[in-house]
Amino acid sequence: MQRRLLLDGLAAAVAATAALPAFGHTPPALQPDLRRLQAHLRFLADPLLEGREAGTRGFDLAAAYVASQFAQLGLQPLGDAGGYAQAVPLKTGRLAATPPLLALCRGDACEHLAYLDEFSARPDLGATRREVNAPLVFAGYGIRAPAFGLNDYAGLDVTGRIVVLLSGRPPALPAEEGAHYGNGRTKAELAASLGAVGVLTLATPRSEITAPFHTARQYADSVAMDWETPDGRGGNDIPGLLGTATLSVQAAPRLLAGTAADYAQLVADAEAGRPLPRGELGLSARLVRETVHGQARSHNVIGRIEGRHPARKHEHIVLSAHLDHLGKKTGPQGDVVYPGAMDNAIGVATLLETARLLQAGPRPDRSILVIALTGEEKGQLGSSYFTRHPTVPAASLVAALNIDMPILLHDFSEVVAIGGEHSTLAAAVTHAARGLGLKRVPDPMPEQSRFTRSDQYSFVKRGIPSLILGPGGGSFKAGEDGDALIRDFRRQRYHQPGDDLGQPFHWGAVLRLVQLQRDVMLAMARQPQRPAWLPGDFFGQLFGPRAQSR
Repeated sequence: MQRRLLLDGLAAAVAATAALPAFGHTPPALQPDLRRLQAHLRFLADPLLEGREAGTRGFDLAAAYVASQFAQLGLQPLGDAGGYAQAVPLKTGRLAATPPLLALCRGDACEHLAYLDEFSARPDLGATRREVNAPLVFAGYGIRAPAFGLNDYAGLDVTGRIVVLLSGRPPALPAEEGAHYGNGRTKAELAASLGAVGVLTLATPRSEITAPFHTARQYADSVAMDWETPDGRGGNDIPGLLGTATLSVQAAPRLLAGTAADYAQLVADAEAGRPLPRGELGLSARLVRETVHGQARSHNVIGRIEGRHPARKHEHIVLSAHLDHLGKKTGPQGDVVYPGAMDNAIGVATLLETARLLQAGPRPDRSILVIALTGEEKGQLGSSYFTRHPTVPAASLVAALNIDMPILLHDFSEVVAIGGEHSTLAAAVTHAARGLGLKRVPDPMPEQSRFTRSDQYSFVKRGIPSLILGPGGGSFKAGEDGDALIRDFRRQRYHQPGDDLGQPFHWGAVLRLVQLQRDVMLAMARQPQRPAWLPGDFFGQLFGPRAQSR
């Protein structure tokens, strides 16, 4: 059945490619090759690779495949010891057989919440057993954003307390700035910096749309990971934070039972942008987790296309895609593989084909690093590790284009460049899109907070202008609703076993995306001036050169 679908897709793609204007006068060697793309996808999403989870044999097979492709293309190896692989040492953790405990206490009277029905918690990579017991204080969304007049901690002392927060961010915040402030890690880092020892996040009706609480059951037995420092710590540790958990929409009102606040009213006020009550909840919470620790090793796969400009060839633009997915999980019917065909085998396939075109065609002015990253699904570990341990001089990294789960189900006529408008990279995207007859449009689904949810954000946090490309909802085919197809994928197949080779990939769209990626990379590489944040840009001020020097 899968083979028949792929062959049917091939026939459709042959017809679709005839309508791609950019290919008309391009030599065949410089055109995207459908057979190569399908071959890459077939291998990377094959059940043989068991879902490519970081630290597993399946991922290692995928990494070896990518390295062999880099070698065939003639990319310069820029991993460890003259090879393509950059080793990423990993700490691992899995919850012990004894499930986590969360109790809400008023004086000596305690009420225990049901794990995975009313609360969820992840393994603790800092200790095999961790217990935190502290008073609860409510701090709204837990955001401090002076540029937008927000400070949920104004007048609050959270030292030694567990902070209770609403998931997400106020709807009035701009999409990408809001993605930063609403990110769970950003909130946890802020709370810990103010002296909090734990964070309890309350699910909301809005968060149930983008990250339903019930999916915690799917990940309950999964392995948590962090890259490991030489002294044995996790590279993403948050010092002082002893416990975090999330409460379901059904359980959240119980935190407010002894106060004048009503959960439904609280959510309504938050959605409307009205002030939220903040302060002590008159409760304490006890959170206990037991974790089984281990170690593993995975790899980023790194190759370089050397630029031709005498000066600018010493600057590097990154072209990245994450190679890992969720692996396999054991259920009542045995092992279930999560192939990750759209997330992100197709992204890696387009990365390889884009690299082939860049290597075969006129050389770019700047050098290009092509990186297949590990551990994105574990918290952007491969990109976080690389940006702290780059295999080229850190100052030479000037921009990054990331490819992650481009949902290629329709004949897209629009392109979304999330993050592009914050820097001079926007001009490169607009130029390349226009050349292919594409219209650049804003992110149609800002509620997904994609800017902070993939590997480009690791580069942003190191002050490097970055973006992630994907199709918009518009289509060259009359009556085709791309947004509906994208939303259906997210609802039905995202992070599910159904993200497999049986999906109706639109191969004309895959070919068009490769051409777009190539043209964007060339435009970025040819910009006379080094890519830069726009004057006064939020992310440039937060993470740019001045921030890095502080």
